[in-house]
Amino acid sequence: MGRILFRLSLGMAGLMLAGTGRMAIADESSSAADKQEVQQIQAQFAKTPDLENNHIRVTVDDGIAVLEGSVDTRAEKKEAQQLAHVDGILGVNNRLQVRGAGK
Repeated sequence: MGRILFRLSLGMAGLMLAGTGRMAIADESSSAADKQEVQQIQAQFAKTPDLENNHIRVTVDDGIAVLEGSVDTRAEKKEAQQLAHVDGILGVNNRLQVRGAGK
């Protein structure tokens, strides 16, 4: 009886380890996709005259783009959000600050 319980516990440990291995692989492919989406968004900003000289940091995590930094106008902030919706982006968290806003 003790041997059966020992074998069952080894089997369960093996299943748990196999499950975490699959999760790590999924995270790696997700990370590669996130990097590609960041590059696509930055390319969109670079070819947009109103945004190319602004300091906008872009990060992507699981399909959600985060925009941080500053722009000159509210229109530029809105344009950046629209341009960030490239293939694979599910949503945009627009944290851009408008320079001189509130003065």
